[in-house]
Amino acid sequence: MAELEKIQVHGWLQDVNENFEKLGSLAGLHITKFVFDVDEDDAASTPVSNKTVAAHPMAVKIPANAIVISGFLDVIDAVTSGGSATVAVGLSTNALIAATGKATLLENAQLPMAAVIAAPFKLAAETAITVTVGTSALTAGVIEGRIIWMEGSE
Repeated sequence: MAELEKIQVHGWLQDVNENFEKLGSLAGLHITKFVFDVDEDDAASTPVSNKTVAAHPMAVKIPANAIVISGFLDVIDAVTSGGSATVAVGLSTNALIAATGKATLLENAQLPMAAVIAAPFKLAAETAITVTVGTSALTAGVIEGRIIWMEGSE
C-alpha cells in the first residue's frame, strides 16, 4: 500500500488530494481514463498524428498483473473521415473494442467493451492503451475511454 501523507493544517487540501491519488481506488478496483483526440499526436517514440491509419499508443498504461474486467467508450465529438474509417481499442493483443465503423461513433454514443466483459484477462506486463485507426484517415473526433480493472497477484 502507498505511504499516505500526514494531514497538516497548512496545505491540508493538497495532502488529502495526494492521498486520494495514492490510494487510487477502493478495494483494489481501478478505473483508468484515456482520451483519443484526432487533433493530437500519439505517444509513440516518434509521435504521429492520430488521424493516420495506424496503431496509436496512448500515454496511459495499465499496470502488470491488472485483471481487466470491463470498460466503455464515450464519444465526445463524432468520428469523421473522408472514407470508411474504423477505430479499435486494445491492450497489446487483447481487444477491448473491435474495429468499429465511423457511423457508430456518433457524438454521445456509448460503447461497452463487450469482449472484455465476456472474457476478462490479466496483463503480464505494463501495457499502453492502443487506439487503431483502420481503412482510411480520420478528419475529426474525440473519444474518452474508461477501462475498469482490479489488482491481480504477481
